[in-house]
Amino acid sequence: MQKPIFRVFVKYNIRPKGKPSRGKNGVIDTFALTDNIKSIEKDEEIQNRICYLNKKKLDKVVITITDVEVENQYGFTTDRF
Repeated sequence: MQKPIFRVFVKYNIRPKGKPSRGKNGVIDTFALTDNIKSIEKDEEIQNRICYLNKKKLDKVVITITDVEVENQYGFTTDRF
C-alpha cells in the first residue's frame, strides 16, 4: 500500500540537557509520511536528523519543536512487496 510523502519545514531549538542556555534555533527541510503535526513533532527520525545536523547526541540534548509547516504532498512511497 502506498503512503503519501509530505514536504515539511520544522523549526526547532536544541540545547544541552541541564544547562540554562538559550540554545540554538534552526530550520530543517525534510520529508514525512504524515501531515499530522503532533506525530511529526514526536517522530524519532526527525529528532535524529536534527542531532546529526548539529553534531550532538540525542540523549545529551533537549529538542523543542517550535513550528511545523507542511508545504504540500510531494508524492507516494513505492510498493516493493
